[in-house]
Amino acid sequence: MQNVDYALIALLLVWIIVRQVRGRYVSPGRSAVLPLVLVVLGVGSAVGAPWTGLAVAVVAAELVVTAALGVLRGALTHLTLREGYLYRRGGALGLALWVVSIGVRVLIEIGASAIGVGAAAQATITLSFGVSLAAQALVLHRRVVADGRPLRPAARGRRPVPGGATLGR
Repeated sequence: MQNVDYALIALLLVWIIVRQVRGRYVSPGRSAVLPLVLVVLGVGSAVGAPWTGLAVAVVAAELVVTAALGVLRGALTHLTLREGYLYRRGGALGLALWVVSIGVRVLIEIGASAIGVGAAAQATITLSFGVSLAAQALVLHRRVVADGRPLRPAARGRRPVPGGATLGR
């Protein structure tokens, strides 16, 4: 992986973390797009890596751990009402879980390099974060469905109108 790739991943990760820690309205159907894109890009990157049995085992273990951390982040995301709509926020706990997630990923990559499978671990960084975000999104989606409180309409760039009123009524 090139330094530019790492920089782009870092910028994307910072953007994701800031949005999750600060919070935002829950919007229907949008949480699956980014994880899916990251998983597809990650699988594409992994194709060219040198794969051995040990590399497969290390990457598989890492994906299980990062998925578990995603499940934990999804389970611990705060769901509240703001202006009558469901709002999600990770807060300080969400930030701490992201720090743990990144730390675990770095430690796994260091360990993978030490045992000679670093190239496979490096090639799957995007896949790893995609799987983690997908697990988080799945858990959060199930919580939102079970919660039942109203979701903010998907009106880009506009504030929702209280009571769903429209012009001309």
